[in-house]
Amino acid sequence: MRHKSTLCLERRVLILGFLLSALLLWQPLRSAAQSDSLPYAQIGQYAVGVQRLRIEGDPSRVLTGFLWYPAQADERLAYADYGYGKRSALARFEAPPERSGAPYPLIIFSHGYGSHAAQSVFLTEQLASHGFIVLAVNHNGSTRGDTDAQTSLTLGWYWRPRDVLSQIAWAEAVNADPQSAFYGLFDFARIGVSGHSYGGYTALAAAGAQLDFKALSAYCAQASRLDLACLARDAEPFLSQVLVRDAKRGTWRVPHDERVAAVLALAPFNAPIMGAQGLAAVNVPTFVMVGTADSVTPPERDAYPIYEQVGAAHKALLSLEGAEHMIFSDCIPLLATLPHCNDAVWEAARAQAIIKHFAMAFFSATLKGDSTARQVLNTPAVFEGLRYQSTFR
Repeated sequence: MRHKSTLCLERRVLILGFLLSALLLWQPLRSAAQSDSLPYAQIGQYAVGVQRLRIEGDPSRVLTGFLWYPAQADERLAYADYGYGKRSALARFEAPPERSGAPYPLIIFSHGYGSHAAQSVFLTEQLASHGFIVLAVNHNGSTRGDTDAQTSLTLGWYWRPRDVLSQIAWAEAVNADPQSAFYGLFDFARIGVSGHSYGGYTALAAAGAQLDFKALSAYCAQASRLDLACLARDAEPFLSQVLVRDAKRGTWRVPHDERVAAVLALAPFNAPIMGAQGLAAVNVPTFVMVGTADSVTPPERDAYPIYEQVGAAHKALLSLEGAEHMIFSDCIPLLATLPHCNDAVWEAARAQAIIKHFAMAFFSATLKGDSTARQVLNTPAVFEGLRYQSTFR
């Protein structure tokens, strides 16, 4: 009979071996693409500036947020003094804009429900470093500390895309003002919209997606009683008063801007409320990204149908294997209490590098005519832990 201490040692060795094996099994996802080149994830040629944003176009809906832009400075400051958690940043607050590369394409970023304008600084700063101007506001009634699910998921289908139009109008005003530091810096022939979760819907709506309550009702008749998408059924009485009906499609037209030329939807929310007919109205290049383990906006309900049903001739779908909903957000202290903020499978730095790489390639190809970036969308390197499909040619 073996000595008790020998048995304990063997047991410990077996446990250690099991843990090491589990680590090795998880490692491909955590370090996916670690050795591969991600050129569009690198910092761009511009220093980054950031300023507070306040839009008072509608007295009943004053919007606050941030403006990121190519700047003349290379200092790095923190956002801690601005109420957005203790994290480092590329951007320098109120740095003078860099005018040499102007005019710059405009990108609007829309945050998710219960989040805020600075939720994805890793991406908004990256875009600015590559010569884009990025605007993001706090959607009133839908931000952290200012949320009511019933109200936001009723009024938000209208007000969120309206907020995008308010930002474009604000940019037009400062662009035309010789006294503004941003005079002449915007290129309104090249507008992109991106958004996370409820912001993913916002981005699609700003590009022309319409609402289809018949499609939503058909979906909810078969869905779980707890399905968040079905909260939107209560919005029809309000929206039917403020939206214009598209008689041909049988859908409702949402406020949008025909100049929006590209959409990046990150874990977008509620494909059923748009339905096949409403999504078919989106005819600009569209990129959808999602985590396959997303429990907030399940890709089978939202991201995958959106990719299949948008009317865009050029579109792409990137799925991060095992990733959860918050993979597209900075997990700073303000958001750290949210479920799955720190992803259990993916290292944040690696996931963010991949997200930045494909997002930058997408906007560079569609808004700047970058042929090399288009090749990334057409024939991307195959990274372990990712699924990718595209109609870009």
